[in-house]
Amino acid sequence: EQRRWREQVLDVRRHVEFIGRELDRDGREVEIYRSGAGKSGGQREKLATTCLAAALRYQLGGTDGGLPIYAPVVLDEAFGKADNEFTELAMRIFEKFGFQMIVATPLKSVMTLEPFIGGACFVDIADRNRSATLPIEYDSRQQRLRLPASAHGEELST
Repeated sequence: EQRRWREQVLDVRRHVEFIGRELDRDGREVEIYRSGAGKSGGQREKLATTCLAAALRYQLGGTDGGLPIYAPVVLDEAFGKADNEFTELAMRIFEKFGFQMIVATPLKSVMTLEPFIGGACFVDIADRNRSATLPIEYDSRQQRLRLPASAHGEELST
């Protein structure tokens, strides 16, 4: 009993409860979130990403309520464990809130990210001591990167 009380008091995630409503374009309620309770991992990821983007937008958007003019968001080790659907959803959420994304991610996520990026570079770190970058050509018409053969299986910063 005392252990449970201590966990409740010390874990700040348990100090706040919120209710969020997801509405469709017509204003109809699609989903209700009560602090993420009872939701799948994917639903909790979507909720957390939306809350993060909304909080950043609120802080950076200015008093006029418009989109931020310059609002880069840097994500390191982004989407390494996420599936392609979540990766695309998260990028669409950040895009909708007006952010410019700077993402360091494993190559497996790059194909999903290609429609959202305007440039990329390959980063190689040798012996955890020296790093080098290689700019990667981006075809804006086809929204595709032209990856060099040496980049496969490494990290890519977009």
